[in-house]
Amino acid sequence: MTPVKLRESSPRASTTAAGAACLVLSLVLAACSGGGSKPSTRTKTTVPKVLAVKTSLLKVGKVVVESAGPPNVQIDTSTGTAVLAGAQKYIDDGMFAPLKEGRLGGGYGSVFDSGVKSTAVGADARVLTDLDVGKVTRLSTKATPVELSALVGTLGELLYVATNFNVTLTGVGHTGPLTISHRIELTFARTAKTWLVTAYRVRTVRHLPSGTTTTTAKGGTKP
Repeated sequence: MTPVKLRESSPRASTTAAGAACLVLSLVLAACSGGGSKPSTRTKTTVPKVLAVKTSLLKVGKVVVESAGPPNVQIDTSTGTAVLAGAQKYIDDGMFAPLKEGRLGGGYGSVFDSGVKSTAVGADARVLTDLDVGKVTRLSTKATPVELSALVGTLGELLYVATNFNVTLTGVGHTGPLTISHRIELTFARTAKTWLVTAYRVRTVRHLPSGTTTTTAKGGTKP
């Protein structure tokens, strides 16, 4: 009988098999020794829902909250909506209405609380509004995103919400082309019914055919 020859294993195949066995063993040892380590976690970033709030022209940009009490307090959507609507009403009735119709909008004074209302509709109205400019044609308006900054009390309640934004208006007046820039800071506080402006600081630059003027008005006490 002819003897049967055994096939010799290839050195390369032996090396591959040994490497695979070492890899499996390494994975098993790693799994067994990992019992004392904590699984990795990802940090979850919470995006304030108030960022989605918009009006006909204004939208929310950066949001900053400073809290004297609980951490991670956010401006709720209803508050953000009320504050942004108040800021929109201010520019609608104090700036857009005078340039379109030659008069203040009927709700201009209603956005201010009793502490600053008399000054806002009186001595500071020439800075806070564009009533003195008169009607313009080809009116174009542009606003930057509104930065919101809030102050939270020790119990987690919102005490103040401040808005900071710029509005630029261009058009043609009775003496020629004009550009008006407003830098607006309005601080809102909650009354029994709604959020009203309790402090303001507005810087107005008007580039008119007759020349350029810069005026600033401020009222109330910022927190």
